[in-house]
Amino acid sequence: KLASIRILRTQPTTNSMAGAMVLGRCSPPSSAEPQHDAKRRVPADRAGTIAVLDKSDLFRVSHICPGLALCSALSIYTDKETVAVLRPTCLVNCADELPDTPLPDTVRRYHKVPVTDTPVTDLRPHMDTVADLIHQEYVSGGTTIIHCAAGVSRSAAFCIAYLIKYCGMTMNNAYRHVAKCRPCINPNHGFINQLLEFEGKYREE
Repeated sequence: KLASIRILRTQPTTNSMAGAMVLGRCSPPSSAEPQHDAKRRVPADRAGTIAVLDKSDLFRVSHICPGLALCSALSIYTDKETVAVLRPTCLVNCADELPDTPLPDTVRRYHKVPVTDTPVTDLRPHMDTVADLIHQEYVSGGTTIIHCAAGVSRSAAFCIAYLIKYCGMTMNNAYRHVAKCRPCINPNHGFINQLLEFEGKYREE
C-alpha cells in the first residue's frame, strides 16, 4: 500500500528561489537540459538565482531540474547552504530503513516511500505517485528534495522516472542528465529494468 502524503503545514510558503540554478556540476537550462512536457502544462523554467557550490558528489544536495533536488539523508544536514538556497517545500524519503526525516522549516509536505535497495524491490507502484507529487509541488511554485540513504539508487531512480513522465525524456537521456548533476548515482539493475518498462508505458501514450 502506498504511503500517504502528510500535509504538515497548511499556510502558504513563500518560495523566492523556485527557479533555475546551478549546483555543483548542473548546467544552466539549455536545449540539452530537460524540458517539461507542454502537454502537461509545466513551464520549462522559472526565473531565479544561480548558485554554484563546490561540494563532493556524495555529500551534497544535487539540483536536478527546476523544482527537484536529490541527496543523501545526511546531506540535508551537512549541506545546509544549498537547502537554504532551495527553500524546499516538499521532502520525499524513500528509504524504508530510515526514520522519518526531521524537516527544514520551509517544508510543508512530507512523503515516505518504504522501499529497500535490492534488485527485487518493485518501485513501479510508487513511480507515478512520486512523479505526480514532484510535479504538483513544482507547478504550485515549490521545490521537492528527494533522498534515500545515499542518494545513489532509490531516490535517483525516482528522479529518472520524473524526467521520463514530465519532461518527455527517454530513460537513457534521463539517466545521463541525473548522472551529470550527481555523478555518484548507481540505481541497481532491477530499478533500471523497471525504469525501461516505465518509459515504455509513456512512449506508448
